[in-house]
Amino acid sequence: MDRIKIIQVIFFIAAAIIVIRLFYWQFIAEINPNTILGLQDIKIPAPRGEIYASDGFPLVANQEAFLLYARLTELDRNPQEIAKLLAPHLISEKYSTPGAQLEEELTNKKEKEEEEEKRLSEQLSNDKLIWVQLARKVPLETKQKIEALKIKGIDFENDNKRYYPEASMAAQLLGFVASDKFGDDIGYFGLEGYYDSQLKGKAGRLDQLQDPFGFPILVGDFKPIDSRKGNSLYLTIDRSIQYIVEKNLKEAIERYGAKAGSVIISQPKTGKIIAMATYPTYNPALFTEFEESAYKNQAVADTYEPGSTFKLVTMSAALDSGVVKPDTKCTVCTGPRAITGHVISTWNNKYFPDSTMTEVIEHSDNIGMTFVADELGKDRLYDYIDKFGFGKRTEIDLQEESKGDVRDKDEWRPIDIATASFGQGLAVTPIQMVQAVQVIANGGKLIPPKVVGKIVENGKEKIVKSERENQVISAKTAALITEMMVSAVVNGEAKAFAPKGYRIAGKTGTAQIPVAGNYDPEKTIASFIGFAPADDPKFVMLVKFTEPSSSQFGSETAAPTFFRIATEILRYMGISPSEK
Repeated sequence: MDRIKIIQVIFFIAAAIIVIRLFYWQFIAEINPNTILGLQDIKIPAPRGEIYASDGFPLVANQEAFLLYARLTELDRNPQEIAKLLAPHLISEKYSTPGAQLEEELTNKKEKEEEEEKRLSEQLSNDKLIWVQLARKVPLETKQKIEALKIKGIDFENDNKRYYPEASMAAQLLGFVASDKFGDDIGYFGLEGYYDSQLKGKAGRLDQLQDPFGFPILVGDFKPIDSRKGNSLYLTIDRSIQYIVEKNLKEAIERYGAKAGSVIISQPKTGKIIAMATYPTYNPALFTEFEESAYKNQAVADTYEPGSTFKLVTMSAALDSGVVKPDTKCTVCTGPRAITGHVISTWNNKYFPDSTMTEVIEHSDNIGMTFVADELGKDRLYDYIDKFGFGKRTEIDLQEESKGDVRDKDEWRPIDIATASFGQGLAVTPIQMVQAVQVIANGGKLIPPKVVGKIVENGKEKIVKSERENQVISAKTAALITEMMVSAVVNGEAKAFAPKGYRIAGKTGTAQIPVAGNYDPEKTIASFIGFAPADDPKFVMLVKFTEPSSSQFGSETAAPTFFRIATEILRYMGISPSEK
């Protein structure tokens, strides 16, 4: 009996130890649950979805590349020997980030090989794993050279890298792919950032059984689960128009000595962006070779005081409210105007007594706009600014969009109402201005801008539609302000550059840049916004330059560029000039 009791006690103690140990692993020890279960997941990167232009041509594709790994339990040579064989093939390329690029000429090849040998040897000697990643983004040519070495246990998985068939075209719009802190591919900026969850797909894995201490169970299963490719994007971007825009923008930046510039072109009836360009630009495949400032998409991220282009918003509000008509005469346009201790004057110190509202737009008359603001009043002006979409994001499908800056209505003083009427004292983004002028070109309806037309998942297409459409001003008001814009092109300060035979609606803008509570007297933002043909608008376009040095004025820099691009696009669309 004593012997039986002893055995029972031993079994009881053993059972208690097991229960206590299981409790420790389950509730106390900081062990990965997968490790407790004896399973370690090793990721196999998924191919990202491609990005196509509206004609189906790839703007971002995947180039064949590979992840190099070793099955440590199957190696037929010692780690040091394998490391020595592999090192020469892995030193001349950067595989740690997407877009594997050739390094600069190696100054000391032997030293580099020794460093790589050491790294590989340490990885191949890890006795706690049966699978180890050795390199990423390995080109096909390098893969073939390593395969020729016939090292048992060395293998590859697909690990595609981004390829840009059109090089730097639409770079800021597209964004790029880099590695995050965990070594996983992630999209940054533009479409790559905004649609990262759609594009990246689902990683596969290699399952490896382990004991609770992290050591491999060599008799366990070792099976891969395939990755799933990401969704593909089909953009609204017209590749031919994008080319026209980028060519003209680059030439104009150089011609006018501007610090930077951007152009946006949209379809007013759909909100589709058919071209968007920023300069200076960069090559997404070689993004590490460029300054980080080049990554920003000025068209959606930059805020600026819009200046005289904003007069279209104020005048639209006044016409829609019925407080003025196109032939209403300005009763305060005889000279400079003092408002609560501040003096407002016209941009060229010329004054036009009894100007009509149409002439106020033609002359880009600040004094005339203060008259309009008086007629509107603070509440109505502020409400229309809000309805046109300022002070909030357009929700365009691009990363890094800013919302601009429109101060709370309660903070507006009489001088703020006056300056806001001609585009000072508030900040907008270029895409907000395009959305606002789309309203005029689209019979008063606001349709948010978008860049992606459809998303393809596993061969199934999903059309991307705008979820909202708001009537901001009446169709009658839109027609009235359109005619005023046409008159501004025909009779305004940029009339010499307008192409003959086309009715184009447009407005110049020249805004000083705020600095330290004042305005820089030398530096400006020059812009021109409009649409064509005026009677049946096919596109809205904004041209914006930062600090042009040849001339401060939008009429002498942005306007000529607008008309140059517009002429090429109208011809491309098959719209011929009229003899009238």
